[in-house]
Amino acid sequence: MMGDSMSSDVQREEWMTKELEQKLIDISKENSLTCTEIQKFASENGIDISKMKSFLDAVGISPVNCQGVCP
Repeated sequence: MMGDSMSSDVQREEWMTKELEQKLIDISKENSLTCTEIQKFASENGIDISKMKSFLDAVGISPVNCQGVCP
C-alpha cells in the first residue's frame, strides 16, 4: 500500500522527509500525479525538479501526462 513505507529499491535522500512524503500522498489521485502537479509541488516545496522522479519512485506515485521535465 502506498505511503506505508518508502520503497527499499530507491535510495532515500535526506531531504525526503515524512512530511514531504505525506504532502505528496495527500495531493495524489489513485497513486498518480500529473506532470503539472509534480512541477507545482516541486516549486512550492523548494525541490529541484530533477529530484522528483526518484521521490515519486520512493513514495510509489506514478507520473501521468509526462512532459519529460523530470529526468
